[in-house]
Amino acid sequence: MDGRPFTAAPLSWDLIQQGVMHTVYRGVPCYKSPFDLAIYLQLLARLRPRSVLEIGTKHGGSALFFADMLAADGIDGRVLTVDIDPPAAFYDPRVEVLEGDALDLGSALTDDLLATLDHPILVVEDSSHQFDACSAVLEFFDRWLHPGDYIVVEDGIVSQLSGRRYERYADGPNRAVAAFLRDRPGRYEIDTSLCDLYGRNATYNPNAWLRRR
Repeated sequence: MDGRPFTAAPLSWDLIQQGVMHTVYRGVPCYKSPFDLAIYLQLLARLRPRSVLEIGTKHGGSALFFADMLAADGIDGRVLTVDIDPPAAFYDPRVEVLEGDALDLGSALTDDLLATLDHPILVVEDSSHQFDACSAVLEFFDRWLHPGDYIVVEDGIVSQLSGRRYERYADGPNRAVAAFLRDRPGRYEIDTSLCDLYGRNATYNPNAWLRRR
């Protein structure tokens, strides 16, 4: 055993991030923390969404995860994922991949398309993590969400990660969520049962699991 102790190392967001960036789901990169994968399982089982809209596809791992988990829960739902540069290598017949920009979602997610979506709806904002993009996504979906629907703004954790690569986000997700909630008092609530499932804001999405009231 080479003296390897049985005690757990202290948790470090920087070390967790190293693992996140090497996480795959069914062979496809899926850059979500173990906390959030588990929290999404709780939310999917509770909400039983008929529509999941993901803004920011990357390699497609999380879209595949959502499609599989809906099926595992016996939910007849749709998964749509939007990216400014959709991955050509990713394909799954249950996932609708659309090309679009978080700053101009209406071009990809037209009124006619959104009108066909069944509720409950889960929106996952996982695009550029910049303040303008996060704010644009929140504002775009505000008129489409019904009471009980959820929108999750991912990766506010960037403000707590070390390294210059994370400084460029300028705390965008957290600032966008704070401004959005401030401008719409009483319209949304932070689901603290999800944010705090493993400890206060033990999630990559602090205070950003939002339920429409």
